[in-house]
Amino acid sequence: MTRLTVQSGDFLQGEGEYRNGSLTLKTPRSQSPGERISLARIQDLKLASLETNRSLGTALGWGVAGALVAGPVGLIAGLWLGGKEEEATFVATFKDGRKLMAITDGKTWSKIDDTWRRRQSSTAS
Repeated sequence: MTRLTVQSGDFLQGEGEYRNGSLTLKTPRSQSPGERISLARIQDLKLASLETNRSLGTALGWGVAGALVAGPVGLIAGLWLGGKEEEATFVATFKDGRKLMAITDGKTWSKIDDTWRRRQSSTAS
């Protein structure tokens, strides 16, 4: 299970999730646990933006780990390389006309996009 944050569209703003090829999103009719929607019901899926953010806490953790392994050089490398997190904003248009704009991490976006593309190509064949 991976989290996403609904920003706008025809779903309630707030937390949602992606699991096993389906999104679970809160709607006015189904606020808890939310409506489960298969990725096969998405007509169009687009990446709006992909940003790399630095997390200070994670960078410090990598820096300490690097220092323990390789001393001062490891500290610098850990601080420089650690703490980078990708944040993906995407837009989905569903076959029933509803729309969604949401934010998730880069890995989750890749899973959603790959799964959706595989299902699109299998239905086109």
